[in-house]
Amino acid sequence: MKKVFVYGTLRKGMYNFDKYYKAHDSFRDFGYVKGTLYTIKGKEYPALIPGNEIILGEIHHVPDEVQAEVDLMECYFGEGNPENEYDKILCEIYDAHGKMIDHLPVYFYNLRKPENRAALGEVITCNDYVAYVKEGHL
Repeated sequence: MKKVFVYGTLRKGMYNFDKYYKAHDSFRDFGYVKGTLYTIKGKEYPALIPGNEIILGEIHHVPDEVQAEVDLMECYFGEGNPENEYDKILCEIYDAHGKMIDHLPVYFYNLRKPENRAALGEVITCNDYVAYVKEGHL
């Protein structure tokens, strides 16, 4: 089993949650990570890049084989691989009061790829992708 922090389409109620995590009763808690959340031009999923905003997400506990499938879906091919769409980085996870509660892997958009930098859209200023989608932005 693996714990992971997710902030986009793997969150409860989103399409990749339904596909990968829902059947495993994976949700454990809400949490926050530091970064900046962006839209991606032409895509229906977000990009998290390093930053100082407090981004809402969820902690999930999933079987190893499911997380391996998610790595492929996220185009994560291994640490430092230049072809990654997302890099998986161990980050501090915080509770709603700003207390650090865990260190978990988080998918960050790979800005080493020029096409990824060019694909960044607007900043999601509410810092909550699910709320952004529910507000009808996609």
